[in-house]
Amino acid sequence: MANNGWKEEPYVKEWLSKVSERTQKNYKERFPKWLAFICLTPTEQIQKRFKDLQSTNPKERGFFEDKVVEFKNSLVTQNYKASTISCTLTPILSFFSAHRVPLRFKRGELKVEERAEDKVVKEWIPDNQQMKQIYQHGDARDRSLLLVLYQSGFSETDVSALNIQDLPNIHQCEGHYPITMHREKTGVLQRTCISEEAVHDIKAMLEERENPTKGALFLSQKGQRLTTRFINDAIKTMVIKTYGEEQAEKFKTKSLRDAYNDALLRANLTQEIKDTLFGHMRKGAKEKYAVSQATIIDAYNKAFQYLSVNHGTQARKDIEGMRSEMTKTSKLVVDLLAENRALRDLILQIDPTALDKLSDSYGIETAKMTRYTTDQKWQMIKDKLKQNR
Repeated sequence: MANNGWKEEPYVKEWLSKVSERTQKNYKERFPKWLAFICLTPTEQIQKRFKDLQSTNPKERGFFEDKVVEFKNSLVTQNYKASTISCTLTPILSFFSAHRVPLRFKRGELKVEERAEDKVVKEWIPDNQQMKQIYQHGDARDRSLLLVLYQSGFSETDVSALNIQDLPNIHQCEGHYPITMHREKTGVLQRTCISEEAVHDIKAMLEERENPTKGALFLSQKGQRLTTRFINDAIKTMVIKTYGEEQAEKFKTKSLRDAYNDALLRANLTQEIKDTLFGHMRKGAKEKYAVSQATIIDAYNKAFQYLSVNHGTQARKDIEGMRSEMTKTSKLVVDLLAENRALRDLILQIDPTALDKLSDSYGIETAKMTRYTTDQKWQMIKDKLKQNR
């Protein structure tokens, strides 16, 4: 079963149609290990299972149960983690159950003992100071990815699904950008914010892509929507650049969501608001009531002090830079006007009738009329010059 032909078999299509798109993806990645082990197509497996269950021989009836246990033991000898083995067995059990011929096991028969090296949890939830350092080791896209994961509490799947259309008017946003979306994994509504720092980097990223108005928010260099695996690799690369391979081994992208949760705890928010910002189901009848955007922004501001990687200074620097440029431009215009007036006055000092003579040369007869001031004559001449360009 080296090729992907098994995916087109009717039994497989029926099976996968009963699970979510995300689960389909996971099963398609894991099921081939079982196919390589059992050396039977999915159709052959189901047909054999139908036949085996009619047998009076217990060994024949339990053929696939015995094979799954054998498969599990082979994974153990390959030194897979217990959690990995469990995830690899899940699609097998699902496949048979989907066709009403579930596999039956004794209590604990599929249990896998934790490896000695896995019993001590090597977990690393980076603090805010560490996040500031990691942030420095990425381009506009990867910095945006990091901040949306860390400062908004989205999972890799949520971020992968984000589209530019989900952030309308982000180019006009100067502060936090409120966003409400259903989480990809649970479907629970999450009300949070894209931070002003993330907004700044997202604008820079989109500007590099000539400001598209639709499509995936995050793309690979080949223009493809980023997969969760790509996102994990991109963030892990930033961590490696900052702290090296050994420390990065302890890091998982989901730890950024843990860090976001920690900031919400430190902000001393009510459990209801914390659940709303985190995308957890609110208990009881509370879920029936909406939470206002003003409440979300107020709560987010309280948590943001523990999440900021540059205290919004980059966005403010950009605004100040724009203001500075506008001031310089205004001053230049004033200076040009002053020089313009000085030139006119110098001409009049040399020849008080210069404006009248110049007007005549352009056919502005009204310039000789006494009711026109010097300023008006000068403006009429400039207007005539513009017309002749």
